[in-house]
Amino acid sequence: ERLRVTLSSIGDAVIATDTTGRICFMNPVAESLTGWGQDEAMGRELPEVFNIVNEQTRATVENPLTRVIRDGVIVGLANHTVLIARDGTERPIEDSGAPIRNAAGQTVGAVLVFHDVTEARQADEALRQSQQELKDFVENATVGLHWVGPDGIILWANRADRESLGYTQEEYVGHHIAEFHADQEVINDILHRLTHNETLDNYEARLRCKDGSTRHVLINSNVRWEGDEFIHTRCFTRDITDRRQAEAEREEALKREQKARRLAEEASRFKEEFLAVVSHELRAPLNAINGYAHLLGSGKLDDEATRHAVETIQRSAKAQARLIEDLLDTSRIITGKLRLNAIRTDLLKVVEAALDTARPAAEAKGIAIKTSFDPEAVRIVGDPVRLQQVIWNLVSNAVKFTPKGGRVDVALNRENSRVEIVVSDTGEGIKQEFLPFVFDRFRQADSSSQRTHGGLGLGLAIVRHLVEMHGGTVSAHSEGAGLGATFSILLPIRAVVRETEVEAKEYSQEEQAIQAQVDLQGVRVLVVDDEADAREMLTTVLNQSGAEVRACASVEEAIEELPRFKPHVLISDVGMPQTDGYSLLKQVRALGAERGGNVPAIALTAFARSEDRKRAFAAGYQTHISKPVEPLELILTVASFTNRLEKDRPLV
Repeated sequence: ERLRVTLSSIGDAVIATDTTGRICFMNPVAESLTGWGQDEAMGRELPEVFNIVNEQTRATVENPLTRVIRDGVIVGLANHTVLIARDGTERPIEDSGAPIRNAAGQTVGAVLVFHDVTEARQADEALRQSQQELKDFVENATVGLHWVGPDGIILWANRADRESLGYTQEEYVGHHIAEFHADQEVINDILHRLTHNETLDNYEARLRCKDGSTRHVLINSNVRWEGDEFIHTRCFTRDITDRRQAEAEREEALKREQKARRLAEEASRFKEEFLAVVSHELRAPLNAINGYAHLLGSGKLDDEATRHAVETIQRSAKAQARLIEDLLDTSRIITGKLRLNAIRTDLLKVVEAALDTARPAAEAKGIAIKTSFDPEAVRIVGDPVRLQQVIWNLVSNAVKFTPKGGRVDVALNRENSRVEIVVSDTGEGIKQEFLPFVFDRFRQADSSSQRTHGGLGLGLAIVRHLVEMHGGTVSAHSEGAGLGATFSILLPIRAVVRETEVEAKEYSQEEQAIQAQVDLQGVRVLVVDDEADAREMLTTVLNQSGAEVRACASVEEAIEELPRFKPHVLISDVGMPQTDGYSLLKQVRALGAERGGNVPAIALTAFARSEDRKRAFAAGYQTHISKPVEPLELILTVASFTNRLEKDRPLV
């Protein structure tokens, strides 16, 4: 009875059989799982009540107690066993069977113990799913995560950790962590801290990517210990490269802004100082002019005093005119309106003319001007007036800053690749800190009211611009204050021609003879160009040959003028704003013959490639002339379209 009560009270199902396999006992749990009551099941063979199949194959499983009774051993069912209850309900179970022996050790029956594993299965599945979700979450997290063993070898890394550096699983896991750190001392410090059981919190480091670049990261890491054994580190890495780059860009932008503000403040100060200097320099000669003019008006001066007053007024007026001319030149430079009249120029004569102008001031101070000229005559394509202005500025500066008894050297050298003009002196020199700014506008080494030299300080800025307009360069050199200064001008070889060479912009006698034989009287030419200087030049050239010219600044203006003017020839620039020359001709051709749509058209453009010529022809232009245009070529082209070339006698 004690045994029956015990078996009836336990949580597992229990079924006992005799040696023939017939049921002789069932506890309540067995009754519940099988759906059979003990009274109904008594005397029945076990398979009738305990109906089990394989969960996967659905095949009937052998009676577990058969072997127990036959062999007298304890057995357990194979995995995936399902119990089918009397009502058809299926439950996964785990069970075991054991023999029941008497005191003599003889098998007198068997006992089957089993239990429902549905909840356990569900718990296992939930655990497995949870673990998989956790694994997926960690693998796909946007934050990098890796484990490193005590020897520094990477044991595992998630996708974010690998892909942020550009490595595959094989290229990353199994390698030493130091291979991926850009700073050896940093990884040494990290490993030292972790092995001493420190926790890293937002530790900044730089990691090396596969493509050679580096990424800035913040590392949070600690060590998993089991007792005293270092198992592995757990490292989280967060990429802050974009943040660091943004911070660097902000810092750089701040530096640029501070520099720009400083330069603007300096420029403002320089301009204020410059305006003060301008006021002083203009008022100084004006004071003399006004004073002596008043004395002359009084009629109280004798002949000698009158002569002296007139000379002073003239000298002061010239000085003031020179200052004003420098200001006007500076304004033209700033606005881009300064133009060169480039012709073939004898550079020796230009230098000598500049020296003749500067010698009186040098002789007044007892300063010797020494010259060294290349004996070979040198001609360059340039503006002789502006070149003389350049050299005079340098020489007069040298005289102004050289004390009495000093020397100014002027050299002109011809080399294979350049023409060099050098002006040096034994004067005050230039301080090293000011040397980089010597050619800047509104900058003077001394702009104080106590300065010892007059002038606006614009001369060298004008010099630099004029030299650069000629395709050259100018530089300044000085060893320092009191050690003199040297200014060097270099003109490139492309601007140099020998006396025996023909300058491209100067007509030869043959060209002049050809032009004389071309008469464009009565020929109407419509010129279209958005640049005023270009329109003026084309008009002048064609007018000199007798043509009647109408110039337009835009396509719209040309379309309106064409039917009224009825030109014999249309000359149009191709590159114009808003509407170009190709669109112009398309509109012209659409006018029809009665409104001048068939007028011969010449494309005049700075686009001189073969594809540009092809495009001009495709657009309907009869010919293509590239800029800069030769006047004779232009005249002959217009004449050829209007049958104005004399064919009955040679042109030359």
